[in-house]
Amino acid sequence: MSELLGLLRQQSTLIESQNQLLQSLVEAQDRTTQAVQQSGGSVVGDGGAAVEVKPRLAVFVDVPNILYAAERSGVDLDWGKVLDYLSRGRTLVRATAYSPISDDPAARRENERFVVPFMDKGYRIATKPLKRFTGGSVKANFDVELAVDIVTMADRLDVIALISGDGDFRRVVEMVGNRGVRVEVMAFGNSTSRDLRETADRYIDIAAYVPELSVG
Repeated sequence: MSELLGLLRQQSTLIESQNQLLQSLVEAQDRTTQAVQQSGGSVVGDGGAAVEVKPRLAVFVDVPNILYAAERSGVDLDWGKVLDYLSRGRTLVRATAYSPISDDPAARRENERFVVPFMDKGYRIATKPLKRFTGGSVKANFDVELAVDIVTMADRLDVIALISGDGDFRRVVEMVGNRGVRVEVMAFGNSTSRDLRETADRYIDIAAYVPELSVG
């Protein structure tokens, strides 16, 4: 009988220990969740254990818009450095460069002026052939594709970086901003729409970071 009572006491003690451990784990998880929500993606610690929660970032580059602006400003950007700058303290989900290409099927991709700067720099390169119009003019507009991709990915992101000064993107910036996504616009100040600049949560004038972001 005494052996049975001893066994029951051991079992009771074990159950109590398990309950205390479970309660401790639940409380620790609650504290971690609360700290993460309050920190907005900073490092929080609990009992010596560190958990780093970084905001999820996607970068969208309106290539013709920004490269023409860079040429007018006499700046040769290193797009790997640009990506590193935007990704600091964040988890990069995707970076996409929307690049027009020649409508000549024999043209080599590695020679395309809007493609070369982004090759092997960590970007997914979305391409579309230039359209030729009567009179000899050519054009490739990615506004629709870029806007659709931003809206489609917004629910899985915390931060969107749009590299363009085109005011046509003002409305899509407003839309995703209203859904709780932080939107940062990066472009050259002298070629950025005022509406786009004012709609963004943060505006980054590339001209202020030329030494840090240029080739060389």
